[in-house]
Amino acid sequence: MKKQISKFDIKPLIVFCCFVVLLLAFVAPKYSLVGKWSVLNLDGTASGELIDFKKDNTYTVALPDGNIGERGNYLLKDSVFSLKNIKDVCGKDYWGKYKLVFYGNDSVHLALISDTCTERRTDIVGYNPGLKRIVAK
Repeated sequence: MKKQISKFDIKPLIVFCCFVVLLLAFVAPKYSLVGKWSVLNLDGTASGELIDFKKDNTYTVALPDGNIGERGNYLLKDSVFSLKNIKDVCGKDYWGKYKLVFYGNDSVHLALISDTCTERRTDIVGYNPGLKRIVAK
């Protein structure tokens, strides 16, 4: 007695799987800025400055000697990164806007959208080629 194996048409399953894969290929991954980042030198090495982006949308910049160089607030919506210094560097409640591009989960690059604060703009896009996430060991 032979068992009859039902013939299943696999073509619709393959088409469905390809459709799902194509849909997922166009969904941008969600990266987070929260955590500690190293400011890079122009040659890609660590400068010694560290930025700690916190969940409450505040940030702290630690200088190579360990002192706090800057504090402030930030917002990240889509790829627009906005920040405001706590110190009166450019005026109270003065926000700068930058385009933030993630390169994987561990690297970001900032490009100017609008910021008339020369000191901050020079610090962010003039000398800073990017940030590299510090991985906790």
